[in-house]
Amino acid sequence: MSDLPFVPLPTGAATCSVHPLVNATLTDYEHVTLSPSPSSLPGKPCAYLEPTFTFYIVHQPTGKRLLFDLGIRWDWRTAFPEDAAREFGEFYGARVIKDVAELLEEGGVDPGKVDYVLFSHEHWDHTGFIGSLPNATLVGGRATFFDDLKDQIDAAGRTPTIIDFQKDGRPLGAYERAVDFFGDGSVWLCHTPGHTKDHMSALVRTTSSPDSYVLLGGDVAHHPCLLCTLSSHSHFSLVPTYRNPLLPPSEPEEQAHYSPELARDSIRRTKRLEREENVMCVLAHEFGAWGRWKKGDAEGVMWPGKEGITYWMARGMKGSREYDSEKEQYERVEPHPAFLKSD
Repeated sequence: MSDLPFVPLPTGAATCSVHPLVNATLTDYEHVTLSPSPSSLPGKPCAYLEPTFTFYIVHQPTGKRLLFDLGIRWDWRTAFPEDAAREFGEFYGARVIKDVAELLEEGGVDPGKVDYVLFSHEHWDHTGFIGSLPNATLVGGRATFFDDLKDQIDAAGRTPTIIDFQKDGRPLGAYERAVDFFGDGSVWLCHTPGHTKDHMSALVRTTSSPDSYVLLGGDVAHHPCLLCTLSSHSHFSLVPTYRNPLLPPSEPEEQAHYSPELARDSIRRTKRLEREENVMCVLAHEFGAWGRWKKGDAEGVMWPGKEGITYWMARGMKGSREYDSEKEQYERVEPHPAFLKSD
């Protein structure tokens, strides 16, 4: 990482509040997200519960309201083709808690007054139910809406705002292309391709003097080991393809990334940015942070908490990302029976 150019993050007075909420959970598998699997249970796939984070953001200078990602839509069982819904339910164990709009209302926010939805990418567990946010402008990379005919977002008849990273992006931190969304340095949309063609993360300034930032990473990585800078974790890598046991053996392995090479590069750049003391990264399925926050040992974090993670730096909330499978950092669940069949 030392060979990466680094553009210092600009200081400024414009800030945003950031509030995490979880509208659904998924089952994931260590051997699908990480290689080699460090699980302490040899011979049994490590299945664990993970959140689908949505982040409610308020731009303090204007009061504009944003959401970064939308979790899983409440009607996923009928909204998607039958074979896809079966995979989502069985392989990924999707469980919706509440629609994002309902969670916003519980915190006193009118879903009709959300101004923007920023999509990290187009996958089903990030695109939620757009219809419950009738006045929101949809924002994302070009491929997020147009290039992938299979997974592209249904914009519900709205004209999305396309972020053209090639034309408008400029270097920021360790990233080659980032766009200043409001023009005041409070929300930077950063091009982090690999998982998908136009995947983007959001760097949000939460405090000034001193400046602190939350990096909303989306699916730039799926496991804490992939972002850990400790030398003892340097041998872990992402899994480019995996075998879905629900599919016939004749079917090819599923692709975990649009481009594994680009995904590794985006992970490398994200790791470099998170080395900054005033930057805390939270991934879309950050099971470690979710486990700490939902237990109440960080009072006021989970929506509708009073502060969220806006003042994370003053409260010392940034973790070390040291991962030890022996400490049971997962909330384990039973793996799908298909994983347990002998070869």
